[in-house]
Amino acid sequence: MDRAQSGLMALCVGALAAMVVTGLTEEEDAFPQADAQVMSVAATVATLGSPTSTTTGTTPEPTVPAAPAPAPRVVSVDDVAPSVRRGMLVHDLESDGELFAERPDEPFPTASVVKLLIALDALDRGTASSRDVAWMLSTSSDPVANRLWHPAIPRRWAAEIGLAGLVPPADPNRWGDTRMTARDVVAVYRYVLRSPHADVIVPALEAATPSGEDGFDQTFGIPDAVGAHRWGVKQGWACCHDGMRVLNTTGVVDRRYVVAVLTEHRRVTGYPRAAALVTELVAALTPLFAAP
Repeated sequence: MDRAQSGLMALCVGALAAMVVTGLTEEEDAFPQADAQVMSVAATVATLGSPTSTTTGTTPEPTVPAAPAPAPRVVSVDDVAPSVRRGMLVHDLESDGELFAERPDEPFPTASVVKLLIALDALDRGTASSRDVAWMLSTSSDPVANRLWHPAIPRRWAAEIGLAGLVPPADPNRWGDTRMTARDVVAVYRYVLRSPHADVIVPALEAATPSGEDGFDQTFGIPDAVGAHRWGVKQGWACCHDGMRVLNTTGVVDRRYVVAVLTEHRRVTGYPRAAALVTELVAALTPLFAAP
């Protein structure tokens, strides 16, 4: 209660006392008026003392400070597989942000990663059954890809999705020579995940077989590196493009993180060693993923 209110209350109390004393000496017909005055003063006092009254000195409710934002997760691959030429990108679908990038706009041969575009095209034009497309993706079947491929696919889907770094193969029949950047690959996955064909493509990637149809070990990179995290992948391998061995691991982790790791290795590096190096690179990126 401020000083003005304290003074007013004292005045009211004094007036009340005076009226009580006066009422003892006045005629009985004056009592109704005195009673009314007493009631008015009492109401004023009650109002001034009420906890619901508004005063200029009211203390505001304390505010609870917001919880601090979690620190961004940071990784470094500077000392991991330094001999490997690579382009890498990790995109978080939940925050719609890039968590890691290293040369993400440098084109690399796709090898079988281009089968994602072949699958989109076949399903969109109705030139293959869902079963054939799923088999091509999960086992990385070259015979099915050869049957479904046509040279217009790279340019059609580069325009549809917006793949700025895609370069069609010089020989239009060699679909594996299509070049894409890690950013292009991430864009393809993001497109797939919201397309009407996701219900065919995504389960096929999550059902990738340990060995491809040609017997190649498909577990390098994402499958071997991410541990208990859920994954779906489209791997790629080829030898030898411009004298380099190609090994790509791409996919979605926990249906949240899109990962693209495109690599080239000197031809003297055998596939087992190259695969181990790619797995090391992905393992270095796993701190970016939330705990499964």
